[in-house]
Amino acid sequence: MLGGGLGSLAAVYALTDAPDWHERYEITLYQIGWRLGGKGRSGRNVKANLRSEGFGHHLWWGCYDNAFALMRRCYKELARPAGAPLATFREAFRPSETLFFGTGQGEESRLWPLTLGRNDASPGEGAAPPTVWEYVRILLPWVLDCLPSLHPLYPNYAAIAPLWQDQARSLLPALLRRAHNQGVVAFAAFDPAAPDYDALLRQAGTTVPEGQQSSRQRRAWAQPLVVGAEQSLRALEAVGAYEHHPHFLSLLDLALAVVRGIIHDGLDRSPQGFSAADDHDLRAWLRHHGASASALESPVITGFYDTLLAYGAGDRERPALAAGAGLRLLLRVLLAHKGALYYTPQADLGEAVFAPLYQVLRRRGVRFRFFHKVKELRVDDERVVSIRIGRQVELDPGVDEYEPLLNVKGLLCWPSRPLYPQIVLGDSPLIQALDFESPDSPEIEEFTLRRGADFDDVVLGIPGPALPRICGDLMRKLPRWQEALEHADSCATLGAQLWLTPTWAQLVGHTNGHASGPASGPRSSVSAGTLPGVSLPRWANRSSVLTLEGWPREAQPATLAALDGPLRDPGDNEPAPSRELLRDTVDTWLKSHPRRLWPEASLASSRELNWELLHDSGGRTGEHRLAAQHTWMLTSPSDRHTLTPPGAARHRLRPDDSGLDNLVLAGDWLTGGLDLGVAESAVIAGLQASRALCGHPRQIPGERDGVDLDLDPAGPSQSLRVAVA
Repeated sequence: MLGGGLGSLAAVYALTDAPDWHERYEITLYQIGWRLGGKGRSGRNVKANLRSEGFGHHLWWGCYDNAFALMRRCYKELARPAGAPLATFREAFRPSETLFFGTGQGEESRLWPLTLGRNDASPGEGAAPPTVWEYVRILLPWVLDCLPSLHPLYPNYAAIAPLWQDQARSLLPALLRRAHNQGVVAFAAFDPAAPDYDALLRQAGTTVPEGQQSSRQRRAWAQPLVVGAEQSLRALEAVGAYEHHPHFLSLLDLALAVVRGIIHDGLDRSPQGFSAADDHDLRAWLRHHGASASALESPVITGFYDTLLAYGAGDRERPALAAGAGLRLLLRVLLAHKGALYYTPQADLGEAVFAPLYQVLRRRGVRFRFFHKVKELRVDDERVVSIRIGRQVELDPGVDEYEPLLNVKGLLCWPSRPLYPQIVLGDSPLIQALDFESPDSPEIEEFTLRRGADFDDVVLGIPGPALPRICGDLMRKLPRWQEALEHADSCATLGAQLWLTPTWAQLVGHTNGHASGPASGPRSSVSAGTLPGVSLPRWANRSSVLTLEGWPREAQPATLAALDGPLRDPGDNEPAPSRELLRDTVDTWLKSHPRRLWPEASLASSRELNWELLHDSGGRTGEHRLAAQHTWMLTSPSDRHTLTPPGAARHRLRPDDSGLDNLVLAGDWLTGGLDLGVAESAVIAGLQASRALCGHPRQIPGERDGVDLDLDPAGPSQSLRVAVA
């Protein structure tokens, strides 16, 4: 196993699931530096009250079936005693049904809460996501049911239909006759001479065809309803409905565009599923299928791009997101979440995800080799034949194996720096100044692993942007590797964790829910969202972490906020990103935007943060208090965030199709799952890597879109349901 990110660990977990795995494998994982987690790593700063320092967004969508299933099983096997910190899965992941999207700019800025009620399902358990056509069956009746609530003067379709264009009213009977001729009986009672539009449109939910339908029957059912919905939406816009419900109307507009696009492009019957739309940008695809300009710039779409950091090379002036990949995730997030819309780890990911996985896997017998840097893979025509490794440190005499975790208030955590007493010369300032997670870090020796003597199979879990440095031999001998790595689109990221003395509720100015800002009661409450048009668009309330840190009781902060965003790649003649750029970016955010998130965090005459609210044990004043916060920047190739611009996915490799007999792949940069830089993509790839080696797991929920390939499109209702990549 090369690399210790989420994809690699998911692969190891699946490989070691079988009771007899010891008889089939010996598994060794080689990891640069002193901790696991890849881009999701975090650590405790032993010099700053054991505070938790991470590197990015803390949000797992409720549709992450495989990621949550992995963690459920991990926590069950870990079997922490009752009362211990994060003793169970439910204690480690807190559900939330509201996500806040920023709207407007300056004084007009507001936070709009998108709230989706919880359901009885449990994340990581239950049915597979809906098929592509099932999304149409969900969205279209929902739109038709909601439209009459948008304007008080037009409370039903009897009042709305006279506003339709004459051509649409005359077209509707023809569409209904066509549906009848295709065997759709749902509209048989409609009489064009005495039209009852409410019976036709508001009862659409009860007329959804059940059972298997041919393509023609599906479209014949949907077309008259789409015409009625579209005409009603535009008519209500014309009479001022947008002023009453701007964001909700945009949601209905977007839902209609998705329905039209699925039907027009045949995504429900394409062998590629949603991926058939991946050559288009999501906004462009929605526009092509009728979404209005206001809907395309709505908080949900803008916030979705921000959540995925979907900007070419990190440039916020270049939004880019493959339509199919974007649709797949957006629809699962909104319509297929389990339990709640999203979940937030109650500690940073290092402690909520990667330390438990490490503990369970080590208990199972997996060997971990920290401070081992992969330098080169050598291949012949069929296999990986050798792996060149650099060993970064010498362990102290008497230390047989590096012990990477430290105990903080009963919780085993990764440190933010190596545990130097275990390392030869660990007390040397020269050693402590080294960045052991950098690909350029020095080594004390180099050695080579050879096939047949040291390994048989290889799981390569190192991110795509870092592979050209170590896979040059592969790229020369297999042209599709060259192509794949040239299209491993990614961006650097940056962000800050801010410890503040007031509670989140005090910063917001209230303790109960309110439409203009995120509610926060106790410090453990979860809220997260995005702010448009800023350098750090993603934010989260991480105050639940504070009780697990080591602050003195008399000097404990009350709020922990996390901010992050994309970092634009420098141009040819621009300097590389620096700590000064990072500080300037965070400083600019704190001088311009705090009031948008925390109305009470600024002085009355300014938009700038009241700097004295930042917690600083050193007693600094003004802007100098920023030095006491955790600001970070991830620019190393292995740390870059995976992007999926239009056309990118077609160049990607599959975990089980490296082109070499003894090499499988893991990571979110691969294709075969969500095709996005998110935790669920990494876990799916890891499970696929395990399946390629040992056949387990046979089924991976959500790895393919559910589509229907009609055996007889012109025939009655026979169809064959298959799942395709």
